Amino acid sequence: KVVVGFPTVIGLNFESNIVPKLNFFQEEFGLSDGDLRHRLVSQPNLLGYSLEKRYKPRLKTCRTAGVDDMIVLYRIKVPDISFCKSIGAPRISCATE
Repeated sequence: KVVVGFPTVIGLNFESNIVPKLNFFQEEFGLSDGDLRHRLVSQPNLLGYSLEKRYKPRLKTCRTAGVDDMIVLYRIKVPDISFCKSIGAPRISCATE
């Protein structure tokens, strides 16, 4: 189901790209194996975003703003400016460059 929903996943390196994301999701968001599986089957595109440029900066911004970490996963598709605005954070706090 993940490959059907996000065919690009076939081109991702398992050890250097997918495994670190799976570990990050479980460690930082506290997802169980079952929760992680369910989320990836329903949102396979989560595997396509960068840990360094998308997930980590947004998670840091959520924690700084005092909002639920899970917003990072729910709003992963939106541009940085919209994400920051949605949690009441300045755009600069979401900058990745």
